Amino acid sequence: MSFMGKGVTKNAVTCLLHLSHEMLTENKDKDFISQWSLGNEVSSEDTNPSQLGLAWLIPLWVDRDQEVRFSSLGLGAALTSGSSGCQALCASCQNISGGLWGTLLNILLDQQESSMVRREAAFILQNLLVMPMPANAEEAKDSHWQHPCVHDEESGVSLVGLPALQALLYHCQYFQHVALCASTCYRGRLTFHRQPRAAGPPESPSLDSESSLWIWRCDPPVDSSRPSSSLSTSSTVIRASGPHTPMSPSPLSATEDAPASRLTAQGQSETDSSDSLTSAESRHGDQSTAVDPVSMVTPDLMTSHCGLLTNLLSILPDFTLSAVTHHHLLRALASLVDVRPIETCLSELKTPNVPPAEREDIKVQLVTQLQFLSGFCKLLGSCVTVSSQLIGQMDFLKQLLTALVAALMLDIKGLDAGSRVCVCVFWADVLTLLATLVRRDVSAAYPSVSAALGRRWHTFAGTLSVCVAEDLADAALHTAALQFLGTVLSEETKRLGAEVTHSKHVSALWDILNGPSAGQLCDLLLQSLDKRTFQDPLKKPTARALMALLSCSRSAQSHAAKAGLIDSCVEQMKKTHSQLHLESIRPGKASHRRKEESYLKEVKRSVEILRSALYLNEECRVVATDARLTLAVFSLWPWLLLDDPTMEAVLELLCVYTANCITACSCVCVGGSGSAAGGKGAPGSSLMLCVTKLASGVAADNTPVQKLSFCLLANLAMSRDCRGLLQKNNFLQAFLSVPMPKAGGGKAWSAAGTGGSGSGGGLLGLWLRLLVSLSSAEDGQQSILRLSGALEVISELAPQRRHALLTLHNLCFCPNNKPHLLANDKAMKALLGCLTRREMEARSMGASALWALLHNNQRAKTTLKCPSVRLRVEEARTISKKEAEKKKKEPLNEYLLKCLESLSQLLNN
Repeated sequence: MSFMGKGVTKNAVTCLLHLSHEMLTENKDKDFISQWSLGNEVSSEDTNPSQLGLAWLIPLWVDRDQEVRFSSLGLGAALTSGSSGCQALCASCQNISGGLWGTLLNILLDQQESSMVRREAAFILQNLLVMPMPANAEEAKDSHWQHPCVHDEESGVSLVGLPALQALLYHCQYFQHVALCASTCYRGRLTFHRQPRAAGPPESPSLDSESSLWIWRCDPPVDSSRPSSSLSTSSTVIRASGPHTPMSPSPLSATEDAPASRLTAQGQSETDSSDSLTSAESRHGDQSTAVDPVSMVTPDLMTSHCGLLTNLLSILPDFTLSAVTHHHLLRALASLVDVRPIETCLSELKTPNVPPAEREDIKVQLVTQLQFLSGFCKLLGSCVTVSSQLIGQMDFLKQLLTALVAALMLDIKGLDAGSRVCVCVFWADVLTLLATLVRRDVSAAYPSVSAALGRRWHTFAGTLSVCVAEDLADAALHTAALQFLGTVLSEETKRLGAEVTHSKHVSALWDILNGPSAGQLCDLLLQSLDKRTFQDPLKKPTARALMALLSCSRSAQSHAAKAGLIDSCVEQMKKTHSQLHLESIRPGKASHRRKEESYLKEVKRSVEILRSALYLNEECRVVATDARLTLAVFSLWPWLLLDDPTMEAVLELLCVYTANCITACSCVCVGGSGSAAGGKGAPGSSLMLCVTKLASGVAADNTPVQKLSFCLLANLAMSRDCRGLLQKNNFLQAFLSVPMPKAGGGKAWSAAGTGGSGSGGGLLGLWLRLLVSLSSAEDGQQSILRLSGALEVISELAPQRRHALLTLHNLCFCPNNKPHLLANDKAMKALLGCLTRREMEARSMGASALWALLHNNQRAKTTLKCPSVRLRVEEARTISKKEAEKKKKEPLNEYLLKCLESLSQLLNN
């Protein structure tokens, strides 16, 4: 092709580039590389013909015309988008100077080359890095394609695969080069030098170049997420305007020292190196005669570097992350993040009467900025995925997060379809990065993100409405927006719990989540949820985002209740029960089981939404009670026993429903009688009896269901009806058969109450929690004392288990129990032993229990008025006074002192 003339070669390569992209678009699933490969080359002296393949493409990469170089490299990037293209190109480059990897790196790092050419070389390298690469020479023997290979001429050591790639990157100082590119990147507006059509022959080279470059200035393609050369890079050959003209970067030391280095790429000799340098110098000399083009680093080139670094992180995570950190690449790239040029372009595109040619230039400018920011977001997300510690080390993070959140506030109303899609792809990358940062390091990222959202929530809500709009048809953006929203709101729920515990308000989104905006967001998610079928892949992330919102916003819960969400979920559970009952009486077990699994998945999702809607909201619990939630659960119980995940979700719902709610507990206790229709029958006369059977008869390895069953029973113990039912069905008798820890083998003090090893230790902790709840009421205390030997077991466990000591402490406050406790030597020994414990909480419970025993009880005073008891009390009092001097105004210590002083006074009177 080089003999056909400059214009013919240039136009032919441009046509081939167009053709390659058309083939990629129309034949996505077909391998068409063979159509681009040449046949065998046969000469009179060579009996073995050589396969040319894609070798015809390589000379065009070093053509004197930069548009030919750009188009031919772009063609290589398109052909290597698949594995067959990568293999074909590598096979065709085995005998060229420097090999394929060395050639592409030389082009990429050539600072005198135009950015559009270097960018296409980076795209080819990105594609090659997707191919599997051997980690050592042994793995390389089984490889079917040309991987990187370097050779040390002095030592004779050869490296292949990943080690060779590391050596090449280190040898050419790639990471230093990226840092320099970032520091010299042109950040002004890209303008185009337009020459008027002169009177002359139409085959003028300058006119050909202008017209062929103009072909690439078109609307951005719909598939804008693909990092290919489908967009115009003619903007990289620019005329500097005004004061924004950058200084020409100085050559890297790697470029100067490369010929003298001992480390050379496979197939490259010293003669080859000198020849390639000579050809490069001659080419640059030809370029220097032209006045118009100015070579400089543009955002397009930085985008390709971000993509290349991202791919390197996937195959060489530790090496790449270390180099990125050492050379401060993230800081350098973050300094290029600026939303203002994008806002300017959007504003200009909405301006009426803009000439068509200028409008196309603005679109190119917009897409260039968006693609760079998208590439940087992907790179940063990959870095923090490899190491979350990196987030805390980035002192520029707060400013960066503020800029990224501001990018989500862009107004895209009135944009054409192509530009709109580009913005949406960019939004998806930003939302994914923000969600990753919050998940990986909450303390470093969340305050800045939440503060920025709080300041501009109204605008952000408009962005969310765009992201979940039906007409957008962008599943990636929809999913990214919902995942980000779920991540932020889940963290807000955690902080809400911390704020309730510490009684202070620190949330930046508090006013938003407790105002009208929460209801509007809830309505948006409800509408999106209602429009989607259960099989829709967007149904699950939408439900998760809705659950996260309901968990942290009472306003959203109230809005959902008024909108009928609770009623519809309960009704869905009743409808599912009817469908399951019909399926159970039909023949065909295989299809019946598959349908059961599908129905139970729907039940699980409805139950999870209900759990979030009822969380800490009395109003919503009343609505659920009116909708007869417990009857719906009871009717599904036979099928829930067959599916552990759904059973866990139902038990979690019931725990939330009954927490500190006597009415809900009573519904679980008495509701459900006779409501379980179907062929499988009801396992009990009430939902609570079903739970007790589940807690006592569950398999030893089914700990989640067992734990949730006991948690629910602990909640139900608040109700008198539930306590009476536990007493009547002899459920508490099973406590005496629980395996106990060996003497001296347990922990000295287990605050969680689940110390010990094996299933017995965990089951014992669950029982002790239940006993604490029972001991909070007098009738529950009587139920415990009626168990023969229960008081002795609790007394023995009190020194080791917090909940056992708390149960014993509660028993001391009932006048009817005091004679039993005073007559029990183990109980008195456990209580008196608490006074000498190191834990302040244990001492407080022991002193409080002894004070309760002595109050209005002459027999207790007679029993405890002995020198040894008085001595223990005085010693504990002295120690507590010393601790009070160190820890002033600590509530627990003040309470302990009050108990000990009262004890001392009662014993000395």
